[in-house]
Amino acid sequence: MSTWISRATAILLAASGLAGCDPATGLPFAAELDARTDDGRARMAQTTLAGGDITITAPDGYCIDRRSLRRAGQNGFVVMARCDTLGVRGFFGGYDLAVITVTAGPADSTITAPTPAEVARSVGTGTVLAERNREGLAMVRLDKGSEAFDGVSDTHWRGGFVLNSHLIGLGLYAPATSGALGNGGAALLNELAERSRAATAATQQAGKPEAQE
Repeated sequence: MSTWISRATAILLAASGLAGCDPATGLPFAAELDARTDDGRARMAQTTLAGGDITITAPDGYCIDRRSLRRAGQNGFVVMARCDTLGVRGFFGGYDLAVITVTAGPADSTITAPTPAEVARSVGTGTVLAERNREGLAMVRLDKGSEAFDGVSDTHWRGGFVLNSHLIGLGLYAPATSGALGNGGAALLNELAERSRAATAATQQAGKPEAQE
């Protein structure tokens, strides 16, 4: 794993408040994308949180860092990164280098989709450089707030959306040369939200899995 990916994961786990919770391996990725890690495990791009109430799915070319996955009741946290930076075999150079964080927590039954302004206020730091609002996913690009990470730009994306009565918070951090700091980052978060909504709906229709490992 790249040094900056490893450092980012450690910091984000501490910040999430879930560092002491039980880890899990999640669900293996689809068989047709059967890339393997260096130790032979299937790459992981999907996992359940909140007791199976939500299913989080990574964008194409990105994988879940198994060591980052934390579950604590209805709360959860996971870190994603471009698959090759996590040791997955395969060609991923065509995808932007980035770390994506996902935090899940129960939402009030009356909560509506957040707005970009609400996302910006929740961060509490940085100047908003851009806003996006796509089908309930609110996103803002900020000029600072990622100073804790070595090798990443101060500019980063934050986002939020509601999924199956849970508020999902997103963060995207990348080196200064990555296209993910521009419109590419918004596209990645939108893909994550769309895939997670579809996967959650499919899981709920089929019934909760007996095991989430």
